[in-house]
Amino acid sequence: MDPRAAFTNFADGKLYLDLDDLSCAVIAVFGFKFKKQDLRDLMEQYSAPDAPGICLEAFQALVEERRRLFGERDRALRLFAALDKEDRGFLDLASFEDLCLQTCRPAASRCKEIFHDMDRSKTGTVTFSDFESYLA
Repeated sequence: MDPRAAFTNFADGKLYLDLDDLSCAVIAVFGFKFKKQDLRDLMEQYSAPDAPGICLEAFQALVEERRRLFGERDRALRLFAALDKEDRGFLDLASFEDLCLQTCRPAASRCKEIFHDMDRSKTGTVTFSDFESYLA
């Protein structure tokens, strides 16, 4: 999601994002949840002194910096987010099969094999970490 749209959606009419709003906004932009301590550190780094939260301009700067830090990882996150249509934070075989059938018929015949190759922990779900390792 575009940073401005995420800010608007989660600020709910306010001129800033508080900690809970920030948590939701970064999930919308990056496709994964940041640790609570990381969010607190970002609040401290990007909030103006005595401000109740992070303003739009600061949030956009935060997103730009994090994207620069993530580099190629961001590409993998965007790919994973595109596959995770239900925004659950993981892929299951049924949804992966459906997605393959809808978008890439040649891969559909091998989707179970591909899914099981990605599922490193053999739990029946593919996490972002599994997906990222598969791409490497």
